[in-house]
Amino acid sequence: MDRIGDTVSFLRGVAETVRRIEEQAREALYQKDDAEGYRQKMREKTFLLMSLADEVEPFFEGMPEDAKRAVESAADSFSRRAGQAMELDSLFYMSALLYPEDYREGGPNDLEKFIERFRSRFEANAKPQSRQKQSKRAGE
Repeated sequence: MDRIGDTVSFLRGVAETVRRIEEQAREALYQKDDAEGYRQKMREKTFLLMSLADEVEPFFEGMPEDAKRAVESAADSFSRRAGQAMELDSLFYMSALLYPEDYREGGPNDLEKFIERFRSRFEANAKPQSRQKQSKRAGE
């Protein structure tokens, strides 16, 4: 089982869902003039991020400890900030989740950046091990 690859796939799915929700929120606000629809979509995004720490936990079994710590730390941070936004019931804070002050439209958000850093660090480290196992099998 490829825990790193499975985790990356899961996180990419979350990131895609966040982007889809944000697009629906913008459409509600700017095309339909539906402030309540916008609020509902921002709350949906926030709930999704609040649950991230719990949702990613099943991927930890069998994962290298340093990879586990990286995912756990990031997921806890995203979840904690989402919880704060929900506690404040701040639409601004909810909309700004995952976006730093210097964000440029069309660029990756903080979750997408994390996924890429995680993938490049840990998938690259995991693949040579599987190649080594394949080489050993071929030599047997």
